[in-house]
Amino acid sequence: MLMPSSPEGTASVAEEADHAHETTQSESDALSVGDSIVKDAISKLESREVAPMIAIRSILDVAEQNPENSYAQFALGELGLQSGQFDKAIARFENVLNLDSQNGEAHLLLARARLALGDSTAAIDGLKKALETLSNKETRKAIEIEMASINPN
Repeated sequence: MLMPSSPEGTASVAEEADHAHETTQSESDALSVGDSIVKDAISKLESREVAPMIAIRSILDVAEQNPENSYAQFALGELGLQSGQFDKAIARFENVLNLDSQNGEAHLLLARARLALGDSTAAIDGLKKALETLSNKETRKAIEIEMASINPN
């Protein structure tokens, strides 16, 4: 699924983005408009209503116009991970974590991107950070299993 969501099943990434940092009213409005554009682009991408690059361009525009929109950054990171563009995914998830260092899902997906590029030590460190920030028992157990299967380089 392309829609970024919380593995905790609680707040959505968009809701987390709204609370990730203090904003002025105009910045908040820009985030809300940006979030709407991102949600619409993801919906159209998932339904195949538009070509992938059109949807991605819409999300990129939001991220370029408002680099603090963690929802757009996260969506681009997830798309990078899914398309095998691991270096781009890493940059996007690092952006998300610069905005909200407690975003457990970003730590988790950043770790997976690093593992895909062969950096198992950084991946393990990232999975440990995900464990520190996520509280869902099932998610934590899955991360522990994933971590145990990695051979450090």
